[in-house]
Amino acid sequence: MNKVPSGSVRMRAQRSAMSTVWWIVVVEWTLLALMLIYFVLHTLPAAWKTLNTDFSNYYLTARLAREKSNTSRIYEWIWLQRQKDHHDIEQRIISLVPITPVSTLAIWPLTAMPPLLAKRSWLVLNLALVVAIVVLLQSLTKLSFRRIVMVTVLSVPLNKNFLYGQYYVLLLFVLTLGCWCYVRQKHFLSGFLIGLGFGLKIFPVLYLGYFLRKRDFKAFTGGVIGVAGTAIASITVFGWQANRVLANQVLPWTLRGEGLDPYNLSSASIATLLHRLFIYEPQWNSNPAFHAPWLFAVLLPLAQTLLFAPSLLLAKPDDSSLRQLHLEWSAVLLGSLAISTLPAGYHFTLLILPVCLMWSAVEERGGLVAIAAFLFLYVAIGYPGWKIVGAMSPWTLFSVPRLYLVVLLCLVAYWLLARRQKDNGKQSRDTWLWAGAFVLLMLLSIASGLRHQSGLYADYQWRLPTSADMLQANGPVTQNDTILFTAMIPAGYHTAIQKDDDMSFDAGGIDQLAVTATSVERWTEETSRESTIVSNVPGREGVRWAESPVASPDGRWLAYLREEHGRDSIWLRALDRPGSRDTDLTPAEFDVLEMSFLPNGSLIFSAESNEGRPGLFLLDQAGAISSLGLEEARYPAVSPDGHWLAFSRLQSGNWHLWLRDLHSGQTSRLTHADCNNVEPTWASDSKTLVYASDCGRALWFTALCRRRIP
Repeated sequence: MNKVPSGSVRMRAQRSAMSTVWWIVVVEWTLLALMLIYFVLHTLPAAWKTLNTDFSNYYLTARLAREKSNTSRIYEWIWLQRQKDHHDIEQRIISLVPITPVSTLAIWPLTAMPPLLAKRSWLVLNLALVVAIVVLLQSLTKLSFRRIVMVTVLSVPLNKNFLYGQYYVLLLFVLTLGCWCYVRQKHFLSGFLIGLGFGLKIFPVLYLGYFLRKRDFKAFTGGVIGVAGTAIASITVFGWQANRVLANQVLPWTLRGEGLDPYNLSSASIATLLHRLFIYEPQWNSNPAFHAPWLFAVLLPLAQTLLFAPSLLLAKPDDSSLRQLHLEWSAVLLGSLAISTLPAGYHFTLLILPVCLMWSAVEERGGLVAIAAFLFLYVAIGYPGWKIVGAMSPWTLFSVPRLYLVVLLCLVAYWLLARRQKDNGKQSRDTWLWAGAFVLLMLLSIASGLRHQSGLYADYQWRLPTSADMLQANGPVTQNDTILFTAMIPAGYHTAIQKDDDMSFDAGGIDQLAVTATSVERWTEETSRESTIVSNVPGREGVRWAESPVASPDGRWLAYLREEHGRDSIWLRALDRPGSRDTDLTPAEFDVLEMSFLPNGSLIFSAESNEGRPGLFLLDQAGAISSLGLEEARYPAVSPDGHWLAFSRLQSGNWHLWLRDLHSGQTSRLTHADCNNVEPTWASDSKTLVYASDCGRALWFTALCRRRIP
């Protein structure tokens, strides 16, 4: 037989390999060019022209701080909406939940500009950060710039970050720089950067656990100092009260997936999936698989532990090789994203870092086919149409495809780490201690969850029917047999009128942020560049620069709030003496929050005195102010007969309804569940209480309840 010369075989193999490499380069350049063209021609022009979603939240909060306004109420939806309207920011609905206050300081230098110009400056800064990220990733991974840029532009979430003006590019830069410093033995600086990342988004604090696992106390110390620094900065700029609300209310609810709608499967998290399967809510989730809140309390910590624990258990304290560190940093970040309770699509901009760090390890294990599958998985996670795809499924379990893809990518990182551990020898001796610690934390979390679920859904028996379009019901008042309140709907805030099961909303293009009524007249706060209180009685003069009206039951008086630098004082108008001057009733030491009339014309109001915690005070007809001795109390409501005072007190991070007999002084608690029951108002019989409750819902996404008091 004729033998083919070995040299010819080698030459053909080399030509085939060169051809394969050539085609790979062509495909990579093609993908890079197409996505770059999309970014330049679609994303950037759209982002340049419009304000939308989160940038307005950051901008307004930072601007209020720069203007030295009182920022203690920045987490209150209606209060912040009012500030948005007064600052003429074109955003339909605005909110800070679940954002940290200190994260908004990145926008501080831009707040002297108008909002749209500030966003454009932010976009330019983000472009510079993307360039810096690419340079850092090339230095970290030694991948070609072509491949790193390709990974970057293939990120659809990155496009969303630019479109919405969000801060995940900044967070990605901080995490990438932290990894770069760690690989180059700058451990303290790496930890410090992670601590700063905690100020932007809470989850980077999990890297402190990684530093402990690596027995790297220098990095851990840097992280603790960074966390402390962001906390001090937040308290210095925004004050104690806003940060207390963050720590005691916003964070606990967010960690359960209840910072926003916990039943909305578009967030595709473990928490929303379990809420949808096992918790009944009359408006948002009327058909769960079955109502078993205890299962949610058990399964959420269990699933989160199983998904995140391997990221630390597979870390090797004595291995500081480049490949090991790349995989460990990737695993921690992917584990954090997998257990996130409220992830949005744009959060996955952060995947650029682990995908670049894992590239070489994936290629080494599986070659070209593995890299293609790996990139497909990465691009699929960022696919913006999963919400539509998930909604098409009749089965809840199949409605969150993105969640399963994120978990799969997380498992890829764990598999790569496990393979290295198998190849390189035995486990660290303290692995079982860490596993025990995870089990203990899981059991504590389950116990806490079961306690939280106790009695949480009892108020469903008093829940009033609501509209499917309504997100929040705020500030209810009664008018004869009708309930009036301020409703948040997708179009903004409007006065709602509910009678029995019928509900309607006032029309109009501006926000209506508060309402009050007597038996014959209704007053509404309408808000644009200024707040004006208007009456539904023709010819009645409105009140300019006035907020939160409260009418006396006899119709003689209208009390309202007037704001200066975020602090409110009570003003009084005599409705039976047209043309008389309005009177300022409270001194500057009080920042008034809410108020209610007594039958004799006196007022009980809630206020923060000298920037302390809110309490209740009596303002009598002579103008004297005295404390009622109730600290951490808000939302006073006096019954029409003057016998009862309903109010809410903050206890263990939740507002609970209390009742005081104004004749005897005896006080009793009405609600006990681990949720908020606020803004009570009385029916004309002085025996029926209407109030707002977020039990079984999202934080401060209240629905109305009506309850007869024995």
